[in-house]
Amino acid sequence: MLIKDMVEIYSPTGSEEKLVDFLIQWATNNGFKAYKDEVGNFVAEKGSGREVLLVGHVDTITGEINVKVENGKLYGRGAVDAKGALACFLEAANTVNKGKIIVIGAVDEEGESRGARNILNKFNPEFIIVGEPSGWSNLNMGYKGTMNLYYVNEREKEHGSSSNLNCYEEAIDFYNRLKNYCNSFDQGKGLFNQLGIKISAINSGDDGFKEHIEMVVNFRIPIGFDLGGLKNLVYENRGKAGIKYSSVEKPVKADKGNKLVSSFIKAIRSAGGEVKFKLKSGTSDMNVLQDYKVPMVTYGPGGFNLEHTPNEHLDLDEYRKAIGILKMVLEEI
Repeated sequence: MLIKDMVEIYSPTGSEEKLVDFLIQWATNNGFKAYKDEVGNFVAEKGSGREVLLVGHVDTITGEINVKVENGKLYGRGAVDAKGALACFLEAANTVNKGKIIVIGAVDEEGESRGARNILNKFNPEFIIVGEPSGWSNLNMGYKGTMNLYYVNEREKEHGSSSNLNCYEEAIDFYNRLKNYCNSFDQGKGLFNQLGIKISAINSGDDGFKEHIEMVVNFRIPIGFDLGGLKNLVYENRGKAGIKYSSVEKPVKADKGNKLVSSFIKAIRSAGGEVKFKLKSGTSDMNVLQDYKVPMVTYGPGGFNLEHTPNEHLDLDEYRKAIGILKMVLEEI
């Protein structure tokens, strides 16, 4: 079974080559033109004419899980996020002989999306399907954007009895001001329209003379949010701390009124399902690929609640249903 073979190859971000080599061999044996591009992405092409781009990812987060099939469920790292979707893409594309289908297993999706960025302007797709868990009868239509703030502060130590804030307390106070700003912005808004904030890393210490703290604060950015006010708040409250920002991953929300979405609705209903459209507070390669400016959805078997968990598993009946849905959609579009 393709999906089981893929999950058995551990491929955390930065170590995707073994899985890519396996997929190139599988795709070549099944009649695709398959190769590895300059950043290590797996690419498989078949057919000619109007292009459909199917973009999954080959990397996973770290943490191996014993691979097994139990009660119709496949357990293992990547089963849901997101080798299940990529395997569905390949299984479905293997049975369709209309148009040009390009399947990509991107590297570094769990990192900086280096793989997805590399395929921008390389193809001419009419439609794009991104592979992430949505559940077999659902479509993910949007993701928040993201930005990291890097905070670094250092100061001379004072006696513990001093009433002044120490280096660590200044960082806590700074974060709380940002948190209050986000809470105020979020009032009365649904989750997808809220400005999320989370400390994603923190490190502190002293050498007996100076205190030092480094903190990474991650923001989840909603559609239409102006970063100017947030950055002004940061500047006004940083004190003597050094501040840097990562590049911004733009939020994305896809349109429902196109042939790609209507084809998914038709296919899912024919299989006895009813489509639910979802908006996610995380990010995916959909954020990057929106620059193609063509109809796009995110689809794949599995529940998002199992992503990045020690109990990650995929229901194999759902996996087979998703293959059937994708086959109908590819034939329709």
